[in-house]
Amino acid sequence: MKLSKEQRRFLEAATLQFLSHVDEAADWLEGRGIDLAYARSRGLGVVPEDAPQQLRKYHGRLAIPYLTDAGPVNITFRCLQSHDCKVVGFHGKYEKMKGWGTNLYGVQSLRAADDWIAVAEGEMDALTLGQLGIPAIGVPGAKNWQPHWSNVFEDFSKVYVFSDGDTAGEEMWETFSNELKTAAIQVAMPRGEDVNSVFLKQGPQALWDRIRQ
Repeated sequence: MKLSKEQRRFLEAATLQFLSHVDEAADWLEGRGIDLAYARSRGLGVVPEDAPQQLRKYHGRLAIPYLTDAGPVNITFRCLQSHDCKVVGFHGKYEKMKGWGTNLYGVQSLRAADDWIAVAEGEMDALTLGQLGIPAIGVPGAKNWQPHWSNVFEDFSKVYVFSDGDTAGEEMWETFSNELKTAAIQVAMPRGEDVNSVFLKQGPQALWDRIRQ
């Protein structure tokens, strides 16, 4: 989706407003091992009560902007409540603005990478890897994969695919192995685990070691 100048200004203003409230998510971020300073550097924030009218339904959610060199191009809103969103909240854990399309998360990591890069399912896992110094792109699930995205990875000799330990993770690996052929290297998480949970339970070395094997 190509954004208009008005849409870009809207996203920039919203991202800055939400960023000023990121301290409200400090405890939640700490519980997931995400440093507050790092979160700020990635533009994370919290949606306040006086957000733009069309975004007030996300009040209290973590705002995760999709930053590029030209500014934010999208935002994902993550529920911060400790409940089963589908049962108690009757909403998605992650929600996006309707009609704004789907993007790869963390594309600025492409510049920081050398001849290899990592891919994870979702923004939080990509954030976790990035904080550890592992350049990572977040993909919003195998079902949302767009074929032209493979062009982004064509210059890398290795693409480490950090797949979750579940059916969705296997689907993501299958998609990447088909799209990227020999460049794709699976880094499978244990059953029932993802990048962030492995980081919390085993520490950063456990993720680095999976790349070096």
